[in-house]
Amino acid sequence: MIVEKVTAANEESRSAYRSPDRETTSPSRRTMALLAAVTFVVCCLRSFVPPHTPLLLWGDQLGYATKGVRILGGELPYRDFFEFLTPGTDLVYALLFRCFGITMWVPNLTMAALAAVATLGITWSARRIMQGWFAVLPALLLLGFVLFGSLDATHHWFSTIAVMAAVSLLCQRTTLVRVAAAGALCGIAASFTQSKGAAIVAGLFVYLLWSSRLEPSRAGNHLRRALTLCLVLLLAATLVFAAINGRFILAAGIRPWAHDVIVYPLRYFGRVDTNNWRGAGLEWRERSGVLKWICSPFLYLSVPLTYLWFFAEWSFSKDRSRSTQTPIAFNPQRRQLLLLAIAGSAMLAAVSPALSIRRISCVSPPAMVLLAWLLSRRGPSGLTCAKLLGAVSVVIAAGQVVAVQTHPKHLVTLPVGTVAIPSADNAELYRWMAENTHPGQWYFGLPPLTLPLELRNPTPIESPGPAGYSRPDQIAAVVQGLERTQTPMLILRRSPRTQADKDDNLQPFFDYVDAHYQKTRRFAPGDEVWQRVR
Repeated sequence: MIVEKVTAANEESRSAYRSPDRETTSPSRRTMALLAAVTFVVCCLRSFVPPHTPLLLWGDQLGYATKGVRILGGELPYRDFFEFLTPGTDLVYALLFRCFGITMWVPNLTMAALAAVATLGITWSARRIMQGWFAVLPALLLLGFVLFGSLDATHHWFSTIAVMAAVSLLCQRTTLVRVAAAGALCGIAASFTQSKGAAIVAGLFVYLLWSSRLEPSRAGNHLRRALTLCLVLLLAATLVFAAINGRFILAAGIRPWAHDVIVYPLRYFGRVDTNNWRGAGLEWRERSGVLKWICSPFLYLSVPLTYLWFFAEWSFSKDRSRSTQTPIAFNPQRRQLLLLAIAGSAMLAAVSPALSIRRISCVSPPAMVLLAWLLSRRGPSGLTCAKLLGAVSVVIAAGQVVAVQTHPKHLVTLPVGTVAIPSADNAELYRWMAENTHPGQWYFGLPPLTLPLELRNPTPIESPGPAGYSRPDQIAAVVQGLERTQTPMLILRRSPRTQADKDDNLQPFFDYVDAHYQKTRRFAPGDEVWQRVR
């Protein structure tokens, strides 16, 4: 009788977790490669002017690429320049620049490659639990909705891809080798984004403890085995994290490193509105166009609600099994679904204190897979909804490509090569700077100018931040660096001082600038040229 119940549960579980679109099969490897190639091409068309002129995009990737150049020059994070994140992204850019030279196509092409890899990852995950249209839906959602506001090769995408790789290792079995490899990938993820790495380790702890209780074959010793696996996961993550970060920790000292990577993000990172709960509203007001009315609500609603929907379905299936006294088989499909939900929820929790369209987009791949699976369980209505979402996402991607390629652009020749600049005001600024500076010159101020013009920053920070974001010791170091190198030029975007800025720590910097520099030019966006008085 028990055997019959378990067999029936296995069949019911397989049917419950299989797509209703049974006449088709899962995407082949050729289809996966095609989806990745399409994503790569779309990203290239959004960041290059054919055939190969890169668009100069003012995203965060430019800041991390600049730090990569500083590492190539012999400087180290935490010791020579400030970094509140673990240095994985800086190291990747340093390696790429060493291999290919310092050019502006490197960050843009890196983002296209990351998007293609993300497409492969979520399609691989989807094809293991769904068939037909539903298995390709997550990749289509990434192409349009997800990449709408996250075409930026920063630590967010690097760490998410490492997390998805760790999830793929554990979706079938939790052997010691697989858990150790997943732990190593968690250490890599933490070397890009320390908060996300810590969150995913905690999430995998929950998964290992939860899943061990669902396997009747190990009911007697499930807790002991789960604790052993958790220990292996933590040990592997710690060893890999130490191998990547150890050199920088030793060079700077444990206390300065802990202050920059742990204390500063917790106490001071959120002082700026873009880094706290107000950031989403500010970003909404700054963005223009009709797509923000489609993509932003979709992401802000679909990602958290998908996880809530999944866990509600999970609880319902458990209650149903208890009422019918029929055990639920913990098959690979259920294992992967639970793992995706826990890992995705952990990443969402890591970015929720400073939610933005970029951050929620970069943690959305697990939610896109789960959303496709939830729709696959809704019969014809779910299939219709999935096709509609996929079609809208493709149209969004095509619309962004058309908008980028048809928008007027200005070609400017800089020390790093010829670039295309969408804004006429920014193009004027870059032209003037190219005519009035030379590569290797000391410079401080507007961060996006440093790398394209091959200028050198003599201070530990990129630019002074308000509301206590820049600490007094950092401002003092800026003044010392400017004085030591007699930096000839600053580009500042100075805003009127208000009563709310009384805790911004910037007065010593402004006093030094007023005493040693003279404003000689002002550009349209409000950027001011300050040249040293000789």
